Amino acid sequence: GRWKGRRRRSPALVRPRPADSSNSGDAWERERSLASLLASAQRSRVAAFDRRRAVEAFLDKFDLGEDEARILDRYDFEGLVEGEYAEEEIGEMGEGEEGEGAARGSMDDANTFLDALERLAVIRKELAKAFGGGGEPTPADDSLDYADPSEAGGARLGAHSALHMMDRLSTRQERAHERLYRFVQRFLGVGSGAPSPTDPSVPTSSADAAGRSHSASDATTAPGAPGRFRDPDEMDEAFHRPVIARSLRVLQHSRARRSHALELVAAGRRAEVTRRFLLALTSGYGGAAPLEVRAHDPAGYAGDMLAFAFRAFRVEGELVRTLLGGKGDGTRGGGEEGGEEKEGGGDGKDAERDEEPDDDDDDGEDGREGEGKPMDVAEMLAQSMGGLARPLRTRLSQVVSSLATQGGDVDAADGSGEMGERSSMGGGRGSHDDDDDLASSSSGALNRLAALYCVCGLLRFYRSAVRKALDKVEGGGGGGDDRAGRSGGERPPRAENPLLTTCDECLADASEAYAASLRAYAAALGARALSSGSSECRLASEAVVRISEERAASPGFAVDEDEEDVPSRRLSLTFLIGVVVDAAMPRARTLDDCADLRKALGAAVKCGLDPDEASVRVAAAKDAEARLVEDLVDAEAGEVLRACGLDGPLEALRRFEGTCTEGAKMASHPGLSPKELEAATKKFYASLFAPPVPTFEDAARDPETRKVARSKTAGRVADAYRELHEAIVGERGGYADLSFLGHDPDQVKTLLSL
Repeated sequence: GRWKGRRRRSPALVRPRPADSSNSGDAWERERSLASLLASAQRSRVAAFDRRRAVEAFLDKFDLGEDEARILDRYDFEGLVEGEYAEEEIGEMGEGEEGEGAARGSMDDANTFLDALERLAVIRKELAKAFGGGGEPTPADDSLDYADPSEAGGARLGAHSALHMMDRLSTRQERAHERLYRFVQRFLGVGSGAPSPTDPSVPTSSADAAGRSHSASDATTAPGAPGRFRDPDEMDEAFHRPVIARSLRVLQHSRARRSHALELVAAGRRAEVTRRFLLALTSGYGGAAPLEVRAHDPAGYAGDMLAFAFRAFRVEGELVRTLLGGKGDGTRGGGEEGGEEKEGGGDGKDAERDEEPDDDDDDGEDGREGEGKPMDVAEMLAQSMGGLARPLRTRLSQVVSSLATQGGDVDAADGSGEMGERSSMGGGRGSHDDDDDLASSSSGALNRLAALYCVCGLLRFYRSAVRKALDKVEGGGGGGDDRAGRSGGERPPRAENPLLTTCDECLADASEAYAASLRAYAAALGARALSSGSSECRLASEAVVRISEERAASPGFAVDEDEEDVPSRRLSLTFLIGVVVDAAMPRARTLDDCADLRKALGAAVKCGLDPDEASVRVAAAKDAEARLVEDLVDAEAGEVLRACGLDGPLEALRRFEGTCTEGAKMASHPGLSPKELEAATKKFYASLFAPPVPTFEDAARDPETRKVARSKTAGRVADAYRELHEAIVGERGGYADLSFLGHDPDQVKTLLSL
């Protein structure tokens, strides 16, 4: 009854009976050991967690993700090429959106692949930088915080792991680079993807143009098939694709492959540019007529060829800058294209990643290790234009040879010798038949001389344009692997560019031919004057005026170039005046000759000749003209005095002065009697109302020269009357009646004023 209502105490709460001291000590030790073990396990857990975070951070920085590794191992760009064809075929059927979506997906895959490959290159560089110290601990090793410092080589475990990772990443990078290298060839149709010479889809003349579209569709049944481009514009568009420019930029981490890819591109463009030029010559290109249709016009023919070559040069320059554009590609003219490549893909760190190309990854698998550095813009341009330069050089030499045939005309003018060499170009501009008129031969020689000078001007213009374009390329900045690969910033000489070399060589040949033809023309002035009926000075003036006008009209002589080189000296107006005018100056026998020489010198000064150089020859021409005017005035003044009736009294006066004695009078001298003088002066006064002074229209074409000659003639007549009047009224006259003198000398001079 006493415990009723009370809770029973739980057995677990019943205090155990105290054990003996030995059992109590063992339990305490076990408890301490367990607590120590738990504390050690907690510390290990914290250390493992820190190590895990360090390893994860390490892998995030130095290893690829699963998606990146997968696309690097498996992507082969086939979808990109197939998507391009699908886009073209679907676009032709009017379903462009589906084709664009497929192409966009293929482009995204390609950009993802390139992003992963660029990141792989960055990882390899960082691994080499962080673990490149051999067996010595590095900061990267310390960051892993190895738990067991007693482990043999534990501090070198990170370096060994990094070397293993580097080897694995290098293998993966090499395989990815190889696939990218193959893709560039297939997409651009170069190297293994180049069209076969017997491929019917590649036209070489207009005869192939009709079946071009059908053969192109057959050729595109397989991705990347040779000759897959249906027209040149499609080919050029492929080279301007941002994915290609970025692929070549990524390939800079594999120098051998990039160098070889650029060489293949340059070789392919060389063949294509040459094919287009030959096609333009013979069959027409781009809807234009064949260039050789104008072969009868040497200057126009040469201008068309040079214009086509320069357009091709500019197109190739833009194409190469697009391919190599962007920072770190060694281009010296890119920049704008680099921005377009950023739009094609990437994570915005391309420029940072490409600042230092991977010099260690030379991929010596195929024995390409140790090859030269990749080509830059100038070198690729030189390679691309090399095929066009040779046929251009040959045809320009034909033009120059056809125009430089002055020797045949000289022989023809003399009536002996062989005729000029006949040109093989259409129309035979440089040839004449044996029975050609000699006058037309002279004009033809001048036409050829002017055409040759025009060709020289065209060559100067395009040489300057090519040189400025190359200067822009070489001075446009850049760097990258080109800075790393070329010691001292050496660049290939500009003369190594085939187009510039061709312009230089053709200009030297053309200027030499012009100088020889000009000397031959000047030496044959006498023969040409006899055959044409013109004077030597007239022919010389026509040549100087014609060539001066050609110089003023040609853009080639408006460019700022060094005037000290040999071609410039030969083409200068100083040389022209020195050869032609100096040869004609001693042969100036009429007033028209002197006027022609002054006209030639004036035209040369107007077109750029230094007035100081012309002043000496102008003064010589004026002196010769003055002598000729005096001779002409002397002759014409005598005729006027004879027509006026004063010639008899003047002759009698001179006889009187020569034979008179002291005290003799004129009135008693024969011919000077008052009656004779009255009749002569009466006739003279009557002529003053219509003076018989000649107009000199036949003697001089220049109105100013005619005016001077008439004035001097009238002055001579007035002076003769003054002389006679003074003698009559003088002491020796002896005339009692002077009423027959109706006018004094001043009045006569006024009446004769013209």
